Amino acid sequence: MAAVTDIMQDVLELPRTERSFLARKLLESLDSDESFGAEEIKEFQSRSREIRDGSVQPISLAELQREVSGRISLPHRV
Repeated sequence: MAAVTDIMQDVLELPRTERSFLARKLLESLDSDESFGAEEIKEFQSRSREIRDGSVQPISLAELQREVSGRISLPHRV
């Protein structure tokens, strides 16, 4: 998994157009993978569009881990 994390870090540093190209290629590779249903592929495509049009900004795995760790360590309020 470390190799995937390294690749992801490198990809996230690429310009938006190159990230978009890679995202499309990855999605295309999933189209032939029968382990994903039509709804999952539709969701992947939708999220890719959101990144391309700038309505969402991707974050790194490290940032996601920090956010999740912060939420887990917070006391729950009733």
